[in-house]
Amino acid sequence: MNYLIRNGQSYAVSGPSASYRGTNRSEPIYCEEFTEDHEINQLYTWYLEETGRSGFIHDLTKALRYVKLCNLHFPSKQFELIQVTDGHSTTNHGAGFLGFDISLGGNGDSLIFLALLSGPLKDIPQAPIAVLSNLVRCHFTPKLNEFGLFQMFEDASHCRKAMIALQSFHPNLYEGGNLEDFTVSGVYLLPQSEDGAT
Repeated sequence: MNYLIRNGQSYAVSGPSASYRGTNRSEPIYCEEFTEDHEINQLYTWYLEETGRSGFIHDLTKALRYVKLCNLHFPSKQFELIQVTDGHSTTNHGAGFLGFDISLGGNGDSLIFLALLSGPLKDIPQAPIAVLSNLVRCHFTPKLNEFGLFQMFEDASHCRKAMIALQSFHPNLYEGGNLEDFTVSGVYLLPQSEDGAT
């Protein structure tokens, strides 16, 4: 199983992004309040090692404990443990479905966050490209649910294809590199009880 720990926005963007709960959000940070050998910072080291290998964490017990400690020691933040699946795949552990994201490798930047929720394009010199991009945004943004994600796999898949097609006319329109690396991923919220167990 592929898990991520996320909280809040990764950076400020204009537009209706406050409700977004996909993969492109802030990650845990080192807790300066404690020494390196404190449990929260040991788990931070584990988190960096795990995500450095695959981009995901896989140990559910450690992940739940780390989320609990993050929420305890960073009270202004609200970290949550999400499970990310490939496309239509479902999850277990009583996780609640948040929606479908279009993210880089399933765990990184999101085309929803970077393009749909950030508002219309402003500085694209080729007006027809800006018009088409805004048309894509206007068509797909209303299909996002209350979590800023697609409720239907088909809508996410069509949006991804439209963005790939549009970027073929204007490289780096949405994101540098090849948009083929962005995949439709299911995002599920794992419940956490007071003791950190599911």
